[in-house]
Amino acid sequence: MTTVQVIYKKEDKLIAGTAAQVVKELKAKGYKVGGQGAKFAVTLGGDGTTLRAARLLAKNGTPILSVHMGGVGFLTEIELRQLSEALALIKRGKYKLDERTMIEAQTAGKTLIALNDLVISKSGIARVIRLEIAGLAEYVADGLIFSTASGSTAYNLSAGGPILAPDAQSLVISAICPHSVSIRPLVIDRPVDVTLTRGKEVYLTADGQQVIALSEGQKIRVQKSKLHARFIRLKEYPFFERVRATFGFGKRN
Repeated sequence: MTTVQVIYKKEDKLIAGTAAQVVKELKAKGYKVGGQGAKFAVTLGGDGTTLRAARLLAKNGTPILSVHMGGVGFLTEIELRQLSEALALIKRGKYKLDERTMIEAQTAGKTLIALNDLVISKSGIARVIRLEIAGLAEYVADGLIFSTASGSTAYNLSAGGPILAPDAQSLVISAICPHSVSIRPLVIDRPVDVTLTRGKEVYLTADGQQVIALSEGQKIRVQKSKLHARFIRLKEYPFFERVRATFGFGKRN
């Protein structure tokens, strides 16, 4: 019997109710529902749920079938009405796995991993902060964004960073409101060592969901993770079509 894990936002009563129905449907189709030994996971929600699932499942390499029930849903694969058809295709092996680069930060004995981005930023109305990346640059800014290709269309894009194709292995460094017009985003392929040289009430966040407080002088190593997020794709993933539809990228006025 194939085991399937169902991940959703339990605080959302509507999604929780839908999840209960999905569990019933899975069991009726002969699946076992649980986390231990799951062949794949079904996520119900928006991109936030998908990002959380990617972090939870990366260690075991469990593939994700992401069902759109939330906000933008840029990372999701299907709508809820398509779930039965999707399960039938998966059962027949009619799918591909889309493997995505993840990013990690190591600091003070702790490790955070993310699918989209790691962000170092100030809290509230605290003053600007100063950060140094060894061998690259010094930044006086509201913060820094370290993003993967998957995250290049998220916070990185709003900060003026470049869009990377989803299969790109590189990482992007983009400053948040830098205090110099000469500061531009960087695309890197190696680990970097970051030092918070000035700033109070500064935090490191992973995908906007996990948080570590930083102190002046603290060092953070940022690099590609050895872990990957794996997504079930039932059809070709038209990345730039999605970018155009979501952001209006490349459209003529």
